[in-house]
Formats: sequence, C-alpha cells, structure tokens
Amino acid sequence: MCFASPFSTPPNALVMNPGRYTFMDYIRVGLPLQIVMGIVMVFALPIIFPFNP
Repeated sequence: MCFASPFSTPPNALVMNPGRYTFMDYIRVGLPLQIVMGIVMVFALPIIFPFNP
C-alpha cells in the first residue's frame, strides 16, 4: 500500500518519465491516499477477518 513512491510498483516507474511526473507529484497525491486507505483498513479488516480467540 505504498502510493507515495513511484518505485513501489513497476507501472508507476514506467510512466514517470513519459508523463513528466516528479517525485513530489507522487508524494502530493499518494500520501493523502495512503493515509485514507490506512484508516479505512483499520476499520475494514476486523469486519472482514474477525479476531475471535
């Protein structure tokens, strides 16, 4: 779940130069998305995978 880096997945690295994206573009868009996904997963994972002892 690393959206804040262009090197997290190969497709991100491939489109970086042709799209003229900078590293800060990935930080600017990816960091808020990563925070939102982290919060969603904190609440969604216990529903999907209940922690029954």
